[in-house]
This record gives sequence, C-alpha cells and structure tokens, in this order.
Amino acid sequence: MHTKVKQVKEEKRATIDRATEWLNSLKASTRKPYTTAWKYFREFTGMTGDEIIEDRKNDKEHKWERKVLEFKQWLMDKKGLAPYTATASTNSVRGFFAFHYLKLEYRRVDRKRIGERTRKTEDYFFTVEDLKLMADHAKLHEKYVLVAGKSFGLRAGDFLALTRGDLEPYINRPVPISIGEIDTGKEKVPAYPFIDTDAKPVIKLMLEEMDRGGRTKSTNRILTYKWEKELTETLKRLVERAGLETGNKRVRFHSLRKFLVDNISSVMSESKWKQIVGKKIGEGAYVSPEGLRDDYARAMSKTTFTKTVAEGDIELLARKQALITLAKLQGTSEEEMKKIFRSKKASTTTEQVKILEEFTEKQQTNNNCADGEHCQRIVSEAELSGVLAQGWRVAAVLASGKIVVSNER
Repeated sequence: MHTKVKQVKEEKRATIDRATEWLNSLKASTRKPYTTAWKYFREFTGMTGDEIIEDRKNDKEHKWERKVLEFKQWLMDKKGLAPYTATASTNSVRGFFAFHYLKLEYRRVDRKRIGERTRKTEDYFFTVEDLKLMADHAKLHEKYVLVAGKSFGLRAGDFLALTRGDLEPYINRPVPISIGEIDTGKEKVPAYPFIDTDAKPVIKLMLEEMDRGGRTKSTNRILTYKWEKELTETLKRLVERAGLETGNKRVRFHSLRKFLVDNISSVMSESKWKQIVGKKIGEGAYVSPEGLRDDYARAMSKTTFTKTVAEGDIELLARKQALITLAKLQGTSEEEMKKIFRSKKASTTTEQVKILEEFTEKQQTNNNCADGEHCQRIVSEAELSGVLAQGWRVAAVLASGKIVVSNER
C-alpha cells in the first residue's frame, strides 16, 4: 500500500510542468510578478516549460541566451513595458533556467545589455521632518512600519520576517540597540541592524499589543502583513495624511532603506554601512556589532526626530529641577512641592515649572526674606561677580550651569 501511494505521488510530480515546479518553489510575494513574466515568455516563445528545457539541453549555439535578450526588447516594443520592468521580467525568466541547472551564460557586453534599466520615475527622498510629520498621523502598526523601517534599513521581505524573538531580548538596552545578526533573502548575507530612539518606544508598544493578542511565542512575526506591497501602501497612506507633496516622485518602502543608507554612509566607511543593512563586504572588513554602535549613534543625529521633541523637554525638566533645588534651599521639601502640585492639579511639567517659579519668587520676597536676609537667588555666571560684591555667597551650582546664591549669614 505504501509503495502504491509513493508511486502515485511520483507520477503526479512527473506531470507537473517544469515552469510550474519552478514557480511553486518561489516565495508567495515573488511568485505573482514571476508568473506574469512567465506568461509573457510563453507567448513570446510559443513553447511550454518542458519544451523549453528539452530544447535548452540540446542547445550548443547559445540560442537561448540570444532569445532571452530578444525577449527583453519584445517586452518593450510589443507590450509597452518600461525598461526597468522589462529587465526585471527578463531576469525572472533567467531564474527558470538556473532553477533547472541550465543557467544562461552571457559575455560581459551582453550582461550589460540585459542589465540596462532606467526608471520612468525617481524615488521620493524623505527628510527627517517628513518622517516626523508622517509619524504624527500614524496608527501603531503604521508607525512601526515607518520608524522601524528607517531604523533597520532592511529590504521589505527581511523586514516582514522579523519576529518577536528578534527584538524582545534587547529592547530594554540603551539606544542604539544592536539586534544582532539577521539573515537576508536577496544577497544571502547577514545584516546587523540597530533600534534607534524613534523605534524603541514603538517596538515596546507593539510587543505589548502582541501580549494582549496572545501572540507571545518568540516565533510570532511582529507584523501580520501577507504581502510586501502592504508596506509601501502603508507609507503612501501616511504621506497622504501628512499632506506631503511628492510631485512625480515615487513613494515605496525601499525609500526608508535609502534614507538610512544615505545618512549612515556619510559618517562611516562603506564596509560598515553595508554590514548594517545587509550587503556583501569582504571577509576581512567585518566589524562586531558593538564596534558599529558608536558610528550608528553619530548617524542618529541625522536620522531620528525624537531628539527634536526631547531637547525642549530636557530643557524644561532641567528648569524644573533647578527650581526644586532652590525651593529646598528656601526650606521647602520636594514632598511639600508635590502636595502643592496636587492641590493645584498641575499634571504637566510646564504647569509645575510655572508654579515653582511663582512659589520660589514669593519665598524670596516674603516668607524667608521679610527682613532682607536669608534669601536665595538663581544667577548666571555673568551675574555672579556683581552679586558676590554685594555680599552674597554661592550656595549651590545647578546642572543647568546657573548658580544659587544666598545672603544667609
């Protein structure tokens, strides 16, 4: 019985056309455009996949090399395809021959002809300001595509393949965070991506959402998108919501990879940036992920927008801490200040700074300084010499560089 089943399976496999066998071996995302290219090639040759293979086996005059070159020109002349699309379709057909161990061999001049391709449209070049505006209009999944896409610089297929186990073990480390070695599909070389300041909080939120959805296995993919084109469609939606004018330039997920490469290539050697995004380098050029980290950190000043928001926040927090220090010198504890915040319902840092400024100024002129003594002031370094000459003394130096002076005897 077992032998009979095995025989039926072998007979079934034998009836599969060679082209179908090849197409079935491809990833789902690749199969569709390759199937279209193959239909064109069938029309061009008037032959089946099996007939082509048998003819190729007996080809001693490189007929099929010439025929595939002619196919590219036919696609442009008869089907009206752009040179770039015609080249991609031609390369798809070459994959059919290679799959069946009948690889087409070209001279250098012919390789150049078959590889020539130009786009009718150029890719839109994103700026950090563009990405910030798009992020402001994004839902969580869309924001992940945007910020993690430009943080990693991976190709669409490799980006979609990322799993919980690729990111979760490292997410609490200081940025930029190396996520180690990631296998790539196109060039079959490892990439060594980093999580930047924009991507870290978004990835954390994505992991939390996965928890809520019960997707807790390390093998669960971060995104549940089925097709690579969904990544590009996501970016296009964000561009439209953000009101960006892209003219006749094309928006696609690959634009995020180009954005990262353009920026990191200006602060590190070619072998380093290629290692980060997963392009071939010489064996002797390998650098450990930790060795790449400092260079990537320098590049983040050009590639991230979180810092633009954070700089203002940091200045505000520094002002708040300086005022709390002054309040302590005036005899008010931090806990007492928190009670004041609660009583006045001051929940934001801006509101709390305003209350602290009013409180410390009142303390200087009233409670602690009714007789002109035991007062504290915050002065700049430029003002220091003048107040010291008036009998004030230095009480503390704040992190902001300002100085607290007191006239307490």
